[in-house]
This record gives sequence, C-alpha cells and structure tokens, in this order.
Amino acid sequence: MSIGLRPHHFLCLQGYKGYNYNQTQKTSWDRISTYLQNNPDTDIVILSGKDDLCQKCPNDGSKSAICKDDNVNKLDEKVKNLIGIETGKTYKYKDILNKLKTTITEDIHKNLCQTCAWWQKGLCKDTFKENKQTEREPFLSMTTRERKDINLSGIKYIPKAA
Repeated sequence: MSIGLRPHHFLCLQGYKGYNYNQTQKTSWDRISTYLQNNPDTDIVILSGKDDLCQKCPNDGSKSAICKDDNVNKLDEKVKNLIGIETGKTYKYKDILNKLKTTITEDIHKNLCQTCAWWQKGLCKDTFKENKQTEREPFLSMTTRERKDINLSGIKYIPKAA
C-alpha cells in the first residue's frame, strides 16, 4: 500500500491530536495517521495539491476557505526544499520522519506554520520542541479532558469558561 501526501502534511501528521474540520475528515486523518504510526515502512508518494488526507476536506481552497491553495502550495514548496524531497517520487515514511527530526526545529516550525489555523489554536506548537524526547508520543494522545476548549466536530474555537 502506498499513500499520497503533500509535503506540509508531514508536519501536520506529527502534531495531529485527533481534531479536524468535520467528523468525516477526522476519520480519514485518524485512519491514515494510525496506519503510518504502525507501518513506518509505508511507501509515500509526494503529491502536489490535494492528497489522501484531503479527500474528505470541506475546504475548497478558495480565498474564503481555512486552507487557502496559494498558502498551502507555498508551504508545500518550503517543506519540500527543507527536507529534500521531490514531487512524484516515492519515499519510505520512516525516512521522511528522520528528515523531519534532523531538519525541523521549533523555530523553523513556527516560521512555517504560524499563520495556520491549527497552529493559532495551539494544537501543534510543541510538536518540534528541541527538548522533546526522541521517542514520539502517539499521534492521538490528547483527550477531550485535557483540552476542554476544542470542539471535536471541527476547528471552531470554544473559549474556556471564566
């Protein structure tokens, strides 16, 4: 089995904690992230544009969408250049993870992702902290008890009660 991914989604997968735009897309992300975690030898085809994680996304890439095509396309190019991968080529997922671990620092991550809605909600800011243990935490490690300010049915921010 091979999975098609756009480059910036390698960053997203590392910080993914089970939240998404809608339940249908969440199920897709849960399935793929769990599969990759359990099968690091999976072949990954680098895609340009929508990938296997985007299949159920309600965003259409327009200027009013949360994920705007021009922004994510630029981000994909930056990530490709940083970790040395090419569109259309196939890589082992574990090899891409190693490239991320040796290339992406907390500062680089912030520079790349600070305009993303997920970053702004605080869901992935700690993903590439330099003091993080070598052993990765599970992708789906966060529970609703830990983050009462997240609506599991989407990205909508729900402020904590005072």
